[in-house]
Order: sequence, then C-alpha cells, then structure tokens
Amino acid sequence: MDTADNMIVFSHDAQGDIPPVRRLSTPHRNFASAIDDEKGEVFITIQYPPKVMVYRREASDREKPLRVLEGEHTGLYDAHGLAIDLKKKLMFVGNWGNASDYRVAGSGKFYSPSITVYPLDASGDTAPLRVIQGPKTQLDWFGGMSLDPDNGNLYVANDVGNSILIFKETDQGNVAPSRIIKGPKTGLSHPAGISVDAKNKEFWVSNMGNSSATCISLTANGDAAPVRTIRSAPAGRVSLKFGKPQAVAYDSKREEYLVPN
Repeated sequence: MDTADNMIVFSHDAQGDIPPVRRLSTPHRNFASAIDDEKGEVFITIQYPPKVMVYRREASDREKPLRVLEGEHTGLYDAHGLAIDLKKKLMFVGNWGNASDYRVAGSGKFYSPSITVYPLDASGDTAPLRVIQGPKTQLDWFGGMSLDPDNGNLYVANDVGNSILIFKETDQGNVAPSRIIKGPKTGLSHPAGISVDAKNKEFWVSNMGNSSATCISLTANGDAAPVRTIRSAPAGRVSLKFGKPQAVAYDSKREEYLVPN
C-alpha cells in the first residue's frame, strides 16, 4: 500500500515468518486491490500516474495485466481506494485529486476528492459513468472502500476526517453521505483500511492513529461504539502517523528532529 511496487499473496492458513505463495510486480505506488472470483481477476489501483490494473487472479512475477484503465478522460487523479460490485458489474475508485503530467514541468493541478464509478470491465481511456464529488461529501484523504453487496452501501474510510462515510452506490454529484460514523466512542483514529463482512453484518476498520482494528455494526450511525477492538498497542497510545517521510533534519539548538510528512 502507498509505497509498494508488488502484491504479495499468502495462503489462507499462513502464520509466522513464512515466504509468500507468489509475488506480482506492479507499477510503483499501488494502493488498493479487489478480487472478482467469478472471472478470476484481481484489480489494483496505482496512485501515480493514476490507473487501475487488472490481472489474472493467479498472476505472478512480471506478468502483464489483462487490461488497464487510464487516460485523461477517466477522471482518475491520485487513485487510492477500490471497491467492486459483482452483481451490478460496477467498479468504484477513490481519488485524492492530485494531478500532473510528470513529463511537463508546472503542470500540477488539484481537484477536490472524488469517487468515480465505471463498468467493471472498463479499460483504456474510459470516462466514468458518474462521479461523487463536492463539499457535501466530506471526503478528505480517504483510504479504503468496501461495498455491502446486499444493500448497495459503499463504506469509505475517511482518514483525515476521522470518520466512516456511507454512500449509496447510486449516489452522484455533490451529495452528503447517508450516514456518518464519527466521534470519541467509535475508537476511530485516522482510519485507513476497511472491509465489509456481509455474513456477520459488520465491518472492520484499521486505524493508523491508535494502532487498532475496530469492528463496527453495518447499521451503526453517529458516535457508535465498536462491537469489539483488536489492539497492537495499549489503549490511549497515539501513533506517530508518519506517511511516506523521505527526509529528516536535526535542529541541534532545540534538540528536535524535523520530518517532512
């Protein structure tokens, strides 16, 4: 995620320090993935230059993708989260809005965050079917997305907003979420990853801000407490929340480290 250039696959029962079953090389800065078990395909978003790569589910090493969604008409700008609807054959991609042509100096632009929706088999320079975008959406550096296939709710881990936003998969334009999970009782702190468990009617969220994974009811709303929480640090411990730091400097007078984040 975020800084990687490969996808590694482990067996379902993997445990301990064991090598992956296989490794797939991808363009640098892949972020999210989704599986279409019916067609045996894996979808992977690439942040920059933005694109969605589709491979065979069993692809490994330097195997070429089956198809690629990319181009100026796609509306992809710093692609991050990814969710697919196998029933309605739709693909949802989260975009942070950073855009530029790396070959042209000074071409950088910034668009407001968006969720772009495509046919599941979209490829090439395909325009989205619709776009969720605007201040009412409250999208703010959001990470993972996951779809509840039973009712068409799209759950979004809204990192900087410290919230989970729930949209209808039919939403379009500058629309407010149908529900927002946010508040001190939720245990959310810079939520990054999210996964819906439709069978048990709950979803899991990974929190970068407090080293925890929280399990929340699919019907939760507002400042709702999680069903249960798994921690890798004591409660109340605040994570450093570094994100792709690439340099460091030391201020000898103040005895402080300066890290651009």
